[in-house]
Amino acid sequence: MRGCLGVLAFAPLLAGVAQSAPLPFSPVMAQTADALKNRIIINAPIIIPYPTTPARERVRVQFVAQGDEWAAVYLDDRLLYQPTNFNRRQEFRINQGAYRLVITGVSRFDVWASGYLDVGRDDSNVVVVTFSKNGGVSVGGDPYAWIPDVP
Repeated sequence: MRGCLGVLAFAPLLAGVAQSAPLPFSPVMAQTADALKNRIIINAPIIIPYPTTPARERVRVQFVAQGDEWAAVYLDDRLLYQPTNFNRRQEFRINQGAYRLVITGVSRFDVWASGYLDVGRDDSNVVVVTFSKNGGVSVGGDPYAWIPDVP
């Protein structure tokens, strides 16, 4: 009996609270939700671009094949250069950035060296890539431009 009296004593108070509070799906709540949608601010991440200067957008890269073996140079899985008997030195101008470099023999499956060539990181405008079957790859101009794969 005591529990019933307690509920009956607070019944008028609960009825007043229920009348003053808006319903969950009332038009007032819908207007408030629309106002909050308009106030949502999405902060996009700040992306700092790779530092470039207009005068150095392209880097001169020279490939020098040592020895007398025929080879193939692939840059980002595209055939770039095939040194044979008379064209052992070739120069290209490529944009700054990192490229996948694979040097093979005549067959694509005879891989001599593979890794990444990262050009344009410093003030060197000329990078010389010297390679051979037994000597591997050496880079002049920027010693940190060649990043070989770990065997």
